Amino acid sequence: MDDTAANWGVLAAGLGLVVLVATETGIVGWMTPTTAVGPVTARQVAVAGFVMAALAFSLVRHGAVEPRQAGLGAMGASAIATLATLVAFFGPEHRPGVEATVGLAVYLTMLAGGVTVALGWALATGVPNNRLYTVARALSVATGIGLAGFLVGTLFAQFVVLGVAATGLLGAGALDSGTVTGPAYITLTIGIGVGFIGFGAAVANQLDRTWADLDLRRPGIRDIGYGVGGVVVLMVALFGFSYLIQALGLEAARSNVEEVANRDPSFLLVMVPLAFLTIAPSEEFIYRNIIQKYLYDDFGELQAIVLTSAVFGVVHFGQYAAGTPTQTALSLLLVFVLSTLLGLSYLKTENLLVPIFIHGAFNAIQFLTLYIEITGNPAI
Repeated sequence: MDDTAANWGVLAAGLGLVVLVATETGIVGWMTPTTAVGPVTARQVAVAGFVMAALAFSLVRHGAVEPRQAGLGAMGASAIATLATLVAFFGPEHRPGVEATVGLAVYLTMLAGGVTVALGWALATGVPNNRLYTVARALSVATGIGLAGFLVGTLFAQFVVLGVAATGLLGAGALDSGTVTGPAYITLTIGIGVGFIGFGAAVANQLDRTWADLDLRRPGIRDIGYGVGGVVVLMVALFGFSYLIQALGLEAARSNVEEVANRDPSFLLVMVPLAFLTIAPSEEFIYRNIIQKYLYDDFGELQAIVLTSAVFGVVHFGQYAAGTPTQTALSLLLVFVLSTLLGLSYLKTENLLVPIFIHGAFNAIQFLTLYIEITGNPAI
């Protein structure tokens, strides 16, 4: 019997259980405070969901139930585990005066739950082995490229900052006590951009990409239309999103850029050109030109865009992690929408300069708007 989905499902559900058990011993952190409905905590519900999912996958491996029945059962049980984790994630925000602390286990449990639901669906619908292996390989490579690119870029940027500080161009307190100054942030931004592009070039070489695969060409009228239209659509989406969350009494998380800007708003004026010169080119090269195009081979074009946007959101998680769970989720949702629109513009034009322009203009407008909000000076 073709039971790869069942085997992987047992492992995924088992991972969720291991993580939840580890929270009981304090090896990894859970939510503080915990959320309960009567005598039952959300964590206990999640444990029960993963146990039932693992049982359903195990039964089909031994021929006790039909794959479709087991798959649907595993989907339902793991969906309950995932929903319970979400309740634990958002629950403390509804308690006045309570400050929530989010542990790593919450995110690992959500990941395990999502994977288990997907494997339950694969088992119920009879997805063949070769397709499962193809999907797993493609998603692993795409996620690995995105995360590794971020880590390499960040590490390279740290060395750049240390090098610049050694020359005396950065003050001695540029990174003291974890407080980043404006000049240090600018140096980090340049370093991350250069590191991203260097890493991307190495990956492109491994994928046997050529210069022609960069999709860089002089924009035509159609490209310009998509570029200008993309910026307009993004700004409308941003204002609409901001209005909606304010109307609901919610608030998006403040990024680390805002924290630095409150101490030194003048650095935002330097970030405007950097949005076009380093931020947008490096990120679009990695996420659109490399990851999105890589996923075209194994998924539909729209699926590739959505999956790339998910990776893009994961990589930007740290930028908004300081907010409350709701604030972080809302900010990452906006990042996901931004990435999806950038991916669509690249799909329609096949010219990397288009998403680079849209991305750069979007960030530049945000920097200028933030500068005006902080300083109250519209004269740039």
